[in-house]
Amino acid sequence: MVDHQAFLRSFNARNYIFRIGEVSKMTGVSPRQLRYWEQKGYIHSERSEKMASRVFDHDNFMTVKLIKYYLDSDNTLGNAVQKAREHLQTVKTVHQFLIKISPSLVKADGETLIDLGYFNAEHTKKLYGRLDSDGNPQYEIKQVTE
Repeated sequence: MVDHQAFLRSFNARNYIFRIGEVSKMTGVSPRQLRYWEQKGYIHSERSEKMASRVFDHDNFMTVKLIKYYLDSDNTLGNAVQKAREHLQTVKTVHQFLIKISPSLVKADGETLIDLGYFNAEHTKKLYGRLDSDGNPQYEIKQVTE
């Protein structure tokens, strides 16, 4: 069985770095525009003696993707940056929550359920989630029988 919590803890987004040309190609934002956004403080890159070009970490890559998305949705640059930052904060909060509750997968009645943890302070009930046939989330509270 896969230890999902150990896997999630092993993921380090700081290990994912991209050169400016790669970010440009993956996002559709020109290197010139990326340098401008960096000059304005919207995104940040790093340089070292080993790397001749700018490199962006995962967070900055995602910021670029989101800024571009909001710009393409007819937002001003300032508004797009604000929305991108809010979006990223929401994603980080959800990620931290999921790490904390350490959801696991269980099989019950031929279905895969997500064990979302104890539902009450007495630890006598658990909350499970699953996707129905249309892909919509469904929840179920079950009595703990352990």
